[in-house]
Amino acid sequence: MLRESKFGNSYLKWVQSIPVPLFQSLSVKPNHLTFLALIFSLITVPAYLHSLWLGGIMVLLSGLVDTLDGGLARRTNQQTKAGAFLDSVFDRYSDFLTLLGIWLFFQFHPIPLQFLITPLLFFILSGSFMVSYTRARGEGLGQSVSIGLFERAERVACLGGGSIMNDLLILLFPSQVWLREGLFFIPLLVLLALGTHITAYQRLAYLLKKL
Repeated sequence: MLRESKFGNSYLKWVQSIPVPLFQSLSVKPNHLTFLALIFSLITVPAYLHSLWLGGIMVLLSGLVDTLDGGLARRTNQQTKAGAFLDSVFDRYSDFLTLLGIWLFFQFHPIPLQFLITPLLFFILSGSFMVSYTRARGEGLGQSVSIGLFERAERVACLGGGSIMNDLLILLFPSQVWLREGLFFIPLLVLLALGTHITAYQRLAYLLKKL
């Protein structure tokens, strides 16, 4: 979906024109960026323990670096199956670490609707894994599938941007109690929980038709 949107295309062109050539000039390898993205994902957990906005920044930073390794590999002709496999595995760890960080944040900063946090994050995690699994299984059967509204780039943007926006709104409108009670962030989690499973279903239906 990222490549199919105007913003996504502009972003990917920027990645190819500035950061990727910079890393190439520094003799950075694609796998170095893959490991760097994982390190940022690990830092996401303590960042969320501090605040949603700091965790969101780390999520977006990790996502940015994650888009660079593939671009660098293509530019330097270093694309390998091992690199693609490693990137996919680390992406799953990154998904888990992001949601773990959010879960820990709400354990230390409880809200009135606290009981919704764990099941929502569980459904987002399972939906994210199913989105990835349906694609991987389809490719294993010789069918490429990259459809749906909530691929990984969109999930990263929603969680990272939503985390930052939540704290920004609280800063701008401190008297709005509903913001502090999570009534901005919880609908975002509901959207992601539904969106990931809908995307997985879209891929499932597409592959069943193709197969």
